[in-house]
Amino acid sequence: MRHKRTRQPADPDLTLGGRLAAAFGSLFFSVPLAGLCWFVLNSQIVVLAGNPIPIAHFGAAVAAFAVLSFVFPRLAPTVFGWLSDLFVGIAKWW
Repeated sequence: MRHKRTRQPADPDLTLGGRLAAAFGSLFFSVPLAGLCWFVLNSQIVVLAGNPIPIAHFGAAVAAFAVLSFVFPRLAPTVFGWLSDLFVGIAKWW
């Protein structure tokens, strides 16, 4: 009697479609978070140094968040949550 090898069902988070969906979905979180980071850092750095952070760094941060979401689809929501909690904590302290 021959045993058929059954394939384990793929985890939907780790398929190519799941990873692409995570990267696209991360844009809804990464654009406001990166924009807020860029704005807050610029408002502090311009006062001290006189030179603002270029807008290209904002685009690089958004791209980095998308790549993070694609490569680590389960880690990205944790990172977004941590950053959101950090901003709320800073806003309460400020």
